[in-house]
Amino acid sequence: MNDSRGSIWRKWDLHVHTPASIVHGYGNAVDTWEKYISDIEGLPEEFKVLGINDYLFIDGYEKLKKEKEEHGRLKNIELLLPVVEFRIKKFAGVDFRSTKRINLHVIFSDELSVNTIKSQFLNALEQSYSIAPGINPEFWGGSITNESLKDLGRAIKSSIPLERLSEYGSDLIEGFNNLNLDEEKIFEVLKKPYFKDKYLIAIGKTEWDALQWADGSIAEKKDIINKAHVVFTSAESVEKYINAQRKLSEQKVNNLLLDCSDAHTFSQNIAEKDRIGNCFNWIKGDNTFEGLRQIVFERFERVRVQLTNPEQDYPKPFFSEIKISNTKVFDDSGVNFKSEHLKLNPNLVAIIGGRGTGKSLLLDAIAKTFNKTKKIHEQKKLLLQETVLKLPIGSMTLPN
Repeated sequence: MNDSRGSIWRKWDLHVHTPASIVHGYGNAVDTWEKYISDIEGLPEEFKVLGINDYLFIDGYEKLKKEKEEHGRLKNIELLLPVVEFRIKKFAGVDFRSTKRINLHVIFSDELSVNTIKSQFLNALEQSYSIAPGINPEFWGGSITNESLKDLGRAIKSSIPLERLSEYGSDLIEGFNNLNLDEEKIFEVLKKPYFKDKYLIAIGKTEWDALQWADGSIAEKKDIINKAHVVFTSAESVEKYINAQRKLSEQKVNNLLLDCSDAHTFSQNIAEKDRIGNCFNWIKGDNTFEGLRQIVFERFERVRVQLTNPEQDYPKPFFSEIKISNTKVFDDSGVNFKSEHLKLNPNLVAIIGGRGTGKSLLLDAIAKTFNKTKKIHEQKKLLLQETVLKLPIGSMTLPN
């Protein structure tokens, strides 16, 4: 069951690959998926939201969604979000030092069905290539599926010298390695009414940063990152994250930088940076996609990258919950409370409600808990004139 306390600090890791990714390091053993799910179930309790990220498809998200909803797994995770990763065509032929493509991620709302994402988005994306010249050139094109990627890989491998075939991978891998999408086509498909306010765009900082600041590419380089809502990084430490964000600010580009694990392997592989759970990213928001969208508008209030929960930066006492027994409020009133257990947000400072909605009744019960009934009744007339009542600091169980 989702946490009902609203906007509190939770760890959000929005870039977690699965064994369904075309490229991953989880292995292909019979028990790989079970090990993967168990690894996520063993995450520290502060992890509450995961972006399930795969290249080109959402098969991994679909499987985990089913495991959670139908088989009762992943109870520790309050929200799974589908994320699709693409390598985009822009800058494909530019000197990137150690890499050749920029990665673009589409983070979808969990309110969108798997079928909607597949039929209205993934199936609408197409690409085409002329593989070889001639009077009847070999041509590849169409929607992107596992089979069409294999076809692309086979076509590419058939056009290279036989003595170099050993240097290439499987048809699927080679098709994937050579597929670059036009980001404008992605943006165009996302204009469909199905996706209004139901997606965010993220750009991978590592690949973007590797692009040289050459005279002919400065505008294009700034354009692609500024079109994104957020920027993904997988920092080795909090200090390196801070330096990376400072650099984006100095470059006067989008600096809403989120730290993610970019997990491609299990948590116990501590030698690998991109592993499950290696994430320092905290977001203060409802555990919903709309809660995530709020960081675009209130980035400095809602995002922290650090080792410990930001709530602990300035510790203070607070009401953590209200427990109400099934009992009469007043002996002669005939008014009863049903049994209730309400968890409260640690930042709650006010109770809001109209006249007659129970604000004074609740305050009377709170006062009785602390044996301050006389003071509360003296102030009751004034309090009834307000629609916002300040909640005192402490922790309590309403008395019988």
